[in-house]
Amino acid sequence: MEVAVKTRKKAISGQDGLMTERQIKKKVGEAWALLKNPVYEKGLLVTAELLYYNADKAKVREQLRKREPGGHYAMFYYGTIDPNTVYIL
Repeated sequence: MEVAVKTRKKAISGQDGLMTERQIKKKVGEAWALLKNPVYEKGLLVTAELLYYNADKAKVREQLRKREPGGHYAMFYYGTIDPNTVYIL
């Protein structure tokens, strides 16, 4: 059973069902989010189920590893990215 915690600093497990990208962004704030069954339109996220979020990327990744194989999951960062930083993917 997952317990919801109402703070941005701690992890939050969602039982909210399908949410729009705007709803997810508003709820998550500046943190990493684990999404299930994301739906994209023209390459942009439209809806998904918010499973978990946390400011610590490693904790979100840990939650992803605990999930059963076979699902469609995505990790998104909702926050400000320093424009002077170079990221190599």
